[in-house]
Amino acid sequence: MTDLSHPTKIDVVDVDAAVEADKLGDADVFKRTYLGHGTQSSVFVFQGHAGPFRKHVHVDHDEIGYVLAGTGSVTVGGVTRPVKKGDVWVIPMNTPHGGEFEDAPQVLFISSPIDDPDNQDRVWLDD
Repeated sequence: MTDLSHPTKIDVVDVDAAVEADKLGDADVFKRTYLGHGTQSSVFVFQGHAGPFRKHVHVDHDEIGYVLAGTGSVTVGGVTRPVKKGDVWVIPMNTPHGGEFEDAPQVLFISSPIDDPDNQDRVWLDD
């Protein structure tokens, strides 16, 4: 169900400026910079530190990831592949996924249905 407290807004967003205004800090584990929400989708930039990102699933939405910066690997459904700037991957809902980056990643994610910042559907999977 779409959370209407995050209404659709018609706009053009400068991704670099949005990330610059919402920089990842040393104390942040990771950060999501939301760029917009539609009625059935949302888009944000994931910012992280070098190293692993814990395996998890999303129970209510699919994700598409596009690497803006960073190199490393992603694991989706038990398959690990190297990734670099310009690479894209699809994560179906309820599919375990995680990653490991050699340097600070920035990944543009598109979620459908909406990725609600106030009601996250991320379920961490402990190895």
